[in-house]
Amino acid sequence: MRIGNFEHKPGVLITLLFVVFAAALLALGTWQMMRAAEKSSILASAENAMASEAVKPAELGDLTVAAKEHTRVTFSGTYEPSQQFLWDNRVHKGQAGFEVITPVRTDSGLVLVNRGWVAPGKTREDLPNIALSADALDSSVKITGLFSRPSKGLVSGEPFDVNAAWPRVMQFFDYPAIELALGEAVLFGVVQPQQAGDRTQDEQFNAGQSHTEYYTANWEPTAAIGPMRHYGYAFQWYAMAAALTILFIVYNTKRIEPVK
Repeated sequence: MRIGNFEHKPGVLITLLFVVFAAALLALGTWQMMRAAEKSSILASAENAMASEAVKPAELGDLTVAAKEHTRVTFSGTYEPSQQFLWDNRVHKGQAGFEVITPVRTDSGLVLVNRGWVAPGKTREDLPNIALSADALDSSVKITGLFSRPSKGLVSGEPFDVNAAWPRVMQFFDYPAIELALGEAVLFGVVQPQQAGDRTQDEQFNAGQSHTEYYTANWEPTAAIGPMRHYGYAFQWYAMAAALTILFIVYNTKRIEPVK
């Protein structure tokens, strides 16, 4: 292709490589945009759930749908302090630690509740003390939070050591395995009474109640990466595609010297 005194004439191999890499970069950018839209949808569903009427755990219906919509649930029950889990590798402000998962006995069975984030000990064997206070154990507690279903993700192996002492360090949620370990029926999901941020759900919906058994609020509906970071990644991929296009044009365009 010739424009004025310039001719753009790339080789076949160079053109093919450019098309392949440019298409890949654009595809990655588009994928990040889709992920950002998905995370925005998750945040919107969580906001809608927080403004909606809470339901009982037995009224959740399809648990997959309830978790996707972050349905708000409320219930009363008593903590089961002897069999708790420490959800491993949960990062808070750059530090890896645990989120404390405690079963609560309700009229409809055991419900898993995330009591928040705790820092690890000096060694892997030095687990944090997550014992409940006498006040938390003496009476029934009312809990309101968003329903979630943390998945296995890409982790392999066993979720936790079935022979370990309690509390057991858990790598991922395997609900049938948790049910087997606890020895009775469990709601396949986790209630999140707190969110990372200035205001927890507990403060909004349980005003006047003191939950000293809660630790640092760390859970978020969008997990580790929010929509803005996905938008940032998308911009990087699109910028790389634009830079590649400019290089392809510049390095394959030559000035034609006029014939004297």
